[in-house]
Amino acid sequence: MTRDEALHFMKNKLNISDPETQFAKDKVVLLNRVIERLKKTIPFTNLHSFMTTQLWDLDEYDLKRHMLSGEGGVCSWINPFTKALLDRLGYKVHHICGYNPGVPIRDNHISTIVEDLIHPGSLHLVDPGTRRPLNAAIPLDFEKESPEYRFNFLTSKFFKETGGRLIWCARASTMTLNGKYTMYDSEGKAWKKQLVYFMDERRNWYPFIRINAEFYRAVKDNITPPFNGLVFFAYIDGDSIINVLAYGGSIVKQLYKPDGSLEQGTISKPELMRFFKERFPQYSNTALDEVFSICPFS
Repeated sequence: MTRDEALHFMKNKLNISDPETQFAKDKVVLLNRVIERLKKTIPFTNLHSFMTTQLWDLDEYDLKRHMLSGEGGVCSWINPFTKALLDRLGYKVHHICGYNPGVPIRDNHISTIVEDLIHPGSLHLVDPGTRRPLNAAIPLDFEKESPEYRFNFLTSKFFKETGGRLIWCARASTMTLNGKYTMYDSEGKAWKKQLVYFMDERRNWYPFIRINAEFYRAVKDNITPPFNGLVFFAYIDGDSIINVLAYGGSIVKQLYKPDGSLEQGTISKPELMRFFKERFPQYSNTALDEVFSICPFS
């Protein structure tokens, strides 16, 4: 991505005017604005895993095209694009790896660290490429536990462990806070693990995307539950969140309101297809027809 492409995307897709002046004025404010607008503009979705017949042969130009168009993707698309965008603006950035505790593959997530944002040596986690609202950079200057952060329905907290492990945990009214993915803070409050990061393990994008490509090829073969269906997370109507999970023979559509309340129910494939075509014009009818003909749900 060129600097001109980055600036054009910020101005015309993210609606951030004069980012160069904003960068010179306050890099922290601009960074959080970029993260928030990315999260509210670019869907987190695996739609592309059903659209793209040669997913494992993707390069940075394919990624850039999907992101600039607003189609979105999963972490291995959104977060490398975010890193490139921030790099072109002048931020010092690098990738780290991690994993979702519910997925039996250790290296299944890639995220971004912004260095030297506040002072030399400072580190901030930037992760818009998740199916969770994390709409700002998280400073990592705490010793063991971070403050709590609230975005929409989700309250998040971060924990540091030995070996350079950073644990993102969360609470929500809809969560069950018990079982093997539960952690407790210093006050005894329960939190559910969301992602585990390895702060000391830097990653490059291209080898990672090839690993993920094999993972998503299994998606098409319908052999890697629960990722054998469609995942879609996006903001609509300002601060509301639509979350679609389509696997296991049914399609669940969740609508989280800004106050954290949840409306949830099952919908049919024709209803979901119509919803996408009406609310997300960045996807062509041809592409959606392909997705809904391949995706293994009713």
